[in-house]
Amino acid sequence: MSIITSLYENYLFNQVSVSSVKVPEHVSLVLSEKDLSQPDDFVKLKEYITWCCQLDIRVTSIYVDVLDTEGELRSEMVERVVKKLGELLPKISPEIGFEVYADDGELRLKREDKKMLVYVSVGFGGRKEVTKAVLSILSDVKEGKMNSSDILEETIESRLKVKHEPDIFIRSGGKHLSDFLIWQAVYSELYFTDVNWHNIRKLDILRIIRDFQKRQRRFGK
Repeated sequence: MSIITSLYENYLFNQVSVSSVKVPEHVSLVLSEKDLSQPDDFVKLKEYITWCCQLDIRVTSIYVDVLDTEGELRSEMVERVVKKLGELLPKISPEIGFEVYADDGELRLKREDKKMLVYVSVGFGGRKEVTKAVLSILSDVKEGKMNSSDILEETIESRLKVKHEPDIFIRSGGKHLSDFLIWQAVYSELYFTDVNWHNIRKLDILRIIRDFQKRQRRFGK
């Protein structure tokens, strides 16, 4: 890192720290399977999580958008990413907890958090998440555990994997969002970076947080 870059990074960090607007509590990040195609890309993921922790971000959710295909190729991709995450995440600070979901919505890795929680979804998008939640509720109705008249928005929300609503959604190096957290992210701010995942730096994350602090959130109004 050059001296100029270091100075600018410190400048951004100070701006974010002294702002009257708090940093976002929940930051969501969308990656493609190509963003995690090399071992160094997972090192970048570890750095990103560490940066979020340093900024006192309480939750970060990360979606790995795997190839839009079915069968053996998709399964191999999901298993490779989950395996790498299993090697990476336990090495991060013990204060950081995590939950990793495979493309079938099953919890594959978990550690309780003390300071920060990281959700990682490998190919398990919002449509699958909402469908799984609704089917779970219908099953309870069928078994007589609840009445259909008792179903409220809160009922569906309680069955979702990610319980937190993102304050800001980041799409690295892309122009389109995925269907990740389609229920939870209805009022989230959106940010599309012009930097791809391989080149993203801490100062880029600081810029995003600074931009968020300058926005006037309307929550759909």
